[in-house]
Amino acid sequence: MALCLTPQIEAMTRAVTGRTHGLFAADLAAQRAVVSAAIQDRRVLVIGGAGSIGSATIQQLLPFAPAALAVLDTSENNLAELVRTLRSGEHGARLDLAVQPLDYGSALAHAWLAKQAPFDLVLSFAALKHVRSERDAFSLLRMLEVNLLSADRFLAACRAHGHGDAGVFLVSTDKAAEPASLMGASKRAMELLLWSHALPRATTTRFANVAFSDGSLPWGFLQRLAKRQPLAGPSDVRRYLVSPAEAGQLCLLAALCAPNRHVLVPELDPTRDAFGFDAVATAVLQAHGLQSVPYGDDASARAAVEREAATGRWPVVFSPSTTSGEKAMEIFVGPGEQARDCGLVRCRAIPAAPVDRAALDEFLALVTSAVSGGPVPEKAAIASALARVVPELHHIETGLSLDGKM
Repeated sequence: MALCLTPQIEAMTRAVTGRTHGLFAADLAAQRAVVSAAIQDRRVLVIGGAGSIGSATIQQLLPFAPAALAVLDTSENNLAELVRTLRSGEHGARLDLAVQPLDYGSALAHAWLAKQAPFDLVLSFAALKHVRSERDAFSLLRMLEVNLLSADRFLAACRAHGHGDAGVFLVSTDKAAEPASLMGASKRAMELLLWSHALPRATTTRFANVAFSDGSLPWGFLQRLAKRQPLAGPSDVRRYLVSPAEAGQLCLLAALCAPNRHVLVPELDPTRDAFGFDAVATAVLQAHGLQSVPYGDDASARAAVEREAATGRWPVVFSPSTTSGEKAMEIFVGPGEQARDCGLVRCRAIPAAPVDRAALDEFLALVTSAVSGGPVPEKAAIASALARVVPELHHIETGLSLDGKM
């Protein structure tokens, strides 16, 4: 879990971005009174809180002294590490903390929710977030089950048991704006799903790539070094990068300071705040006292690791992206959307879009049938049905997946 490497990761992110101050620290400081009033002595529930972004957000909210914190996450190992980390910190030593290894969309999680005193604030980071998870119909359906079907059940349970009266926040992604991937379209549909529930307060955010978050390409660079493997990535893709601390700050601002029923988006400059993965690889290697050496193919790079390492160098392989669902550059605001000033310096807010709940229900019924033992549609049929909910989906199927690349 990236949480245990936070100081190292923050330093490497600064090395890549050149930022000496957090993107959203000034906004959070300016909104301190609002944030404190929303968290202090309140009960907070965090879904997926043992992952990189969820745990980073927890670290940001703990200084505001919640009365109680509960965390649900399907990763038993990450939950154990989260507890160790929180109990080792000054704000978590005496915290009223409860953790459960529950799937937030399951009947067991709903039974647990029914037995809890109402949580004032609910934050959910549960998601399958990889474009590679749309490799075939089965992985795609699992992604849709987690990102949509479970979210729908969870929101219904929150309403039924009085959770989230002070706010419900579900995290989205920049890939939801004019989505090119089915993953991005699933998160765009999740935004619509959130607006369709009659919640007292509901918000979300689309954010940049969180540097070194679990499973990300930069995180993979750290794993490759530990496993004595070459670093590899796309040469023609640029991504906005935020540190884990910045991601946590952005999520707090979205949950507590964004206007109700709005998507908070960061105000970033593509020439200043977007980076190629080769720059990330260079920073990672420099942090480990190594120099990158470009190679033209996977086989020669694999064969060169020990030879290069002996001289303080490391092989890297960067090649053009040819896999399905990738964009050369992400955006935060899609066509037809209008981001407005919301009183924050580094963020704007997009009003909730109109929702066709009947279309959503039809698609949820398809997913429910397929994951419950019914016929499994072809991937193309699922994509077509999803496009009826998210008509701005522009998915190009190349037949190639990241699973086929080093």
